Amino acid sequence: MDDHFKWAFGYCAARGYGQPVAAATPPALWFDAGKPDQTGRFILGGASGEAAAATFAAVDAPHIYVDIAAPRAAILPHIPPHWQPRDPMWLMATGTDTPAARPTPDFMIEVAEGADRFEAVARDRNGSLAARGVLGIHGTTAVYDQIVTEAQFGRRGLGSAIMAELGRQAIRRGVTECLLVATSDGKALYERLGWTLRSDIVSVISPSA
Repeated sequence: MDDHFKWAFGYCAARGYGQPVAAATPPALWFDAGKPDQTGRFILGGASGEAAAATFAAVDAPHIYVDIAAPRAAILPHIPPHWQPRDPMWLMATGTDTPAARPTPDFMIEVAEGADRFEAVARDRNGSLAARGVLGIHGTTAVYDQIVTEAQFGRRGLGSAIMAELGRQAIRRGVTECLLVATSDGKALYERLGWTLRSDIVSVISPSA
């Protein structure tokens, strides 16, 4: 299965969405997001600019996201007027042999476990939320999502600690491959942790009216 498609299944598990389904415009996946600013999302995987253009043309509803695993230069010329390209993102991957996080003795990390989802939360000694992250699992693939450190707790290794704890849970579940989609804010952290780039992700939103 295309890495971008694998990511979609794990992402939906992490977010609590229903599983993606085959879209009417193949090869693509679709899932409902059910949010006012994101009705649903098409995942095209490694598609050409022409395939992306065909998907854009088939969308006739507002707030639909279309994500393509392709260089921005190949997709941007095909984006229709009034559609909104999101900031650059990257599909990244790693195995389960990731570097150990540095100790964070002033923080407690707790993990909530579900059938196909883990959520790790770090709190300081006063109980204040310091960092959190989510992991969605589909088969032997884990997808990291929403890895966030609160601004006042930055540069203390909490992002790495959250990911390491989620990684331990993934190994316990038999995961062999990990994926995530990084923004520019997180890309450097993930590269330091040994993640490698698989592709650019171009994400575009249909107009509100």
